[in-house]
Amino acid sequence: MLSAIKEAGRTKLSVSDATGIPYPTFNRKAAGKSEFSFTELLEISEELGATPAAFVPEAFRQAPEALPLAEAS
Repeated sequence: MLSAIKEAGRTKLSVSDATGIPYPTFNRKAAGKSEFSFTELLEISEELGATPAAFVPEAFRQAPEALPLAEAS
């Protein structure tokens, strides 16, 4: 995400302000210490002109049938 912010000529603070995500929260999540919600990812991707998939781990971009499923209890 940080590279996408830089490539867009933006700062974490400007994206935080534009999305309404408080900067301390944005900074913590961007550092990988917490996760962005799907709604937050949509807002960030819109601000940066990227697709939300750009911020999703590669494993989740695969076809759903390729993903490992948790076994039912």
